[in-house]
Amino acid sequence: MKTRIFALKLWPLLGNLWVLATLVFNLAAQPASAAPATIVGGILTSDTTWTQGGTYQIDTYIDVPAGVTLTIEAGVTVENYSGNGSDRYNFDVEGTLIANGTAEQPIHFNPGLTGWSGINITGELGAINTGSNLNYVIVEGGGYGGSGVAAALRVQYADVDVHHCQFNNSPGDGILGDDASGQGNANIYDSSFTGNQGYAVNFQDGSVNPTLSNLTASGNGASLTVDGDVVVINDNTLHGAHVWENMGLPYLINGTIVGHDGVLVIEPGVQVLAYDGNDALDVQGSLIANGALGQPIHFDPVDPALGWAGIAILGEDATHLSTGSLLNYVVITKGGFYGGCDLYVSYGEVTVTNSQLDGGQQSGVCLEHGADLVMTDTLLTNNQIYAMDVRDAGANFALDNLTAIGNLSNTIGIDIGTMMGDHTWSKSGINIYDLYGYVTIAPTGTLTVEPGVTVLFGVGDDITVRGVLTATGAISEPILFTAETATPGLWSGINFWGTPEQHAIGQLAYATIEYGGYGGSALVSLENADVTFEHCTLRYGASDAIRIYPGALSDQRPEALVNSTLLTFWSQFTDLSGYAIDNRASDVTAQAAYNWWGSPTGPTADGNPGGTGSALNGAVLYQPYLTGPNSMSIFLPLVIR
Repeated sequence: MKTRIFALKLWPLLGNLWVLATLVFNLAAQPASAAPATIVGGILTSDTTWTQGGTYQIDTYIDVPAGVTLTIEAGVTVENYSGNGSDRYNFDVEGTLIANGTAEQPIHFNPGLTGWSGINITGELGAINTGSNLNYVIVEGGGYGGSGVAAALRVQYADVDVHHCQFNNSPGDGILGDDASGQGNANIYDSSFTGNQGYAVNFQDGSVNPTLSNLTASGNGASLTVDGDVVVINDNTLHGAHVWENMGLPYLINGTIVGHDGVLVIEPGVQVLAYDGNDALDVQGSLIANGALGQPIHFDPVDPALGWAGIAILGEDATHLSTGSLLNYVVITKGGFYGGCDLYVSYGEVTVTNSQLDGGQQSGVCLEHGADLVMTDTLLTNNQIYAMDVRDAGANFALDNLTAIGNLSNTIGIDIGTMMGDHTWSKSGINIYDLYGYVTIAPTGTLTVEPGVTVLFGVGDDITVRGVLTATGAISEPILFTAETATPGLWSGINFWGTPEQHAIGQLAYATIEYGGYGGSALVSLENADVTFEHCTLRYGASDAIRIYPGALSDQRPEALVNSTLLTFWSQFTDLSGYAIDNRASDVTAQAAYNWWGSPTGPTADGNPGGTGSALNGAVLYQPYLTGPNSMSIFLPLVIR
């Protein structure tokens, strides 16, 4: 019975212990009372620290003047004071802001009821504000005023380091380098930009040189007509060395210029976007866009339907060239707004390799006066005129292993111009050169046309050789000089016009010249020239095939100079409306043996009464001649002694 009575009394005791334990647990689970917020505001008069984990409510505004440092420790929350303060607050730093949170205890900047100014870090012209940094900081809603005016972090005449930060839901930009000449720069690492009305990052002074790494952005640009998840480099001139890193976001340019003393390096994998219209990347100095296989560099318009102006390599003149530019594994699309090209070169040199130039509003490449281009292993596709347009025939270019697909003309256009120095029209994969102007080879110039090349001529166009033309094809790869349409007399011809002191020189082999003779000119004209034809064909001319003019007399030694020399053998002259050779120079004998004149009876000429082939005029040594177009049989006149 005692045992039973004891058990009955034990249960109330156990119940009391359970209630006590529950009470102790509930008390332990209750959060500690939050520390009261600290109300701050006005101008700081000395270095100040906002201590770890505290809450600081700003009454109307806070101003950190020059010479003063505000240090914000990890876990601090900065927000609006809703008591007697404004419904939004300003946060201005002319001195130094050190905001060092941690991954576990970031620093929070929160908005007021209707927002706040964001963090404004400013200096003065000639006195850049340096030394501020934000590390593990989350900035919410700062920057009333809109994109280009305000931001979660606004920087002017200042240089700020930003690491491991978040910039969210600003009415303006995430970070703004304010003013087109404001030198606002932020070096940003491992940071994100979400839901800002403007751009993720907007450097209005494009001459600044930020260091950017591992950035992410989403949902920015609600107030813009373009995607805001970008880093804007606004119109300005870059001086010195600049690098556009592969930092995770595209760069958006607006009329950016690389100055004559500037070098812009673009890392593999970067995308550069351009506003539609006449916004170009103008390079007066050097552009090194060195992509990689699998990580090409892309230059694209914001709106593919409108395009952009493209890349322009632009020196000032022959003594102030743009030099040293390289495009390797680069894709340029939709350049040439207002009638330009994906790549435009004037008074500049550039090397292009392993790249693609696509959809230019005129041509893939345009070369003007003073241009020097080396291009290999590159695609030129879907351009609206030429694959490549040499707008000054004197421009220099070396081409190899090119492919042209889908262009209006998969050719290289050549306009009027004078060639000085050595030039080559190569068999590069784009093997057709389309002349739409008058080309002159200067006395100091040479042009070599490689085997397998075709040269097309427009109406009335010609080549005038005052220096040297070498067009030496091969039996398996002949060279063709022809008209854009198969019409006799459509183009003029090739004119070798030298001086008594310096003859024009021509060496042609395995080449066909046809459909020339515009305005009564000859397929080939000679005056003070020395020209050789071997295994060539001259046909379908509207006038003479070869015409030799009396040479001009030298003012110095007229009696010692020969006007012209012509040597042609193993060649063919057919379907001509004029003479095969019209020699109007009385002191020159054209050497023209071993040729096919269109008939086994030989040419129509004095001394060949039975000849029915193409006609000769003047002193032409035509015997022996071929008796068939592809024959080695020759006719030898019987000599009776």
